[in-house]
Amino acid sequence: MLLDRFLSETTTMTANFTQTLKSSDGEVLQESAGEFYLQRPGRFRWNYTEPYPQEIVSDGEQVWIYDVDLEQVTVQKQGTGRDNTPMALLQNRQKLEEAFEIHERGFDSGLHRIELLNKKLDSDFDRVMVGLDDTGLRFLQLHDQFEQTTYILFTDLKSNPELESTIFEFVPPEGVDVFGGS
Repeated sequence: MLLDRFLSETTTMTANFTQTLKSSDGEVLQESAGEFYLQRPGRFRWNYTEPYPQEIVSDGEQVWIYDVDLEQVTVQKQGTGRDNTPMALLQNRQKLEEAFEIHERGFDSGLHRIELLNKKLDSDFDRVMVGLDDTGLRFLQLHDQFEQTTYILFTDLKSNPELESTIFEFVPPEGVDVFGGS
């Protein structure tokens, strides 16, 4: 299965992404784009470039969310509430199975689709659709408790490139407010 192959063979990944948030009736509420980097276990970086710059960085222990315009950084421990989110995809099959029921949904438009149903009722996302092909993770479709859907489409995907460790380091810029952390 492509999901097992992605989870076991993909140790690093880079891609461009577009992210669209839609209401339950299909109205586009927000659109954004940027670059995504992954290094297992647990290290990732989302660099949002449009419409507003934002960085979400995990060094494997902490997650840093930097809102450039607000000059504000929020820090939390990686495990805090993250195992029942799509971030479980960044870990391994066991973590994914602990958080979600996994259902094969077949092929459509050249992509293998897998539906993840959250086992926790109080989670931000109750259902996640994952699209994979031979090159790796192509899309995520996240259905939240407000009946909104976030679509993340990955393009220019590279599986297992060599990545500098500094990609997953974050040092708050001088003068920004930092909330949380140790």
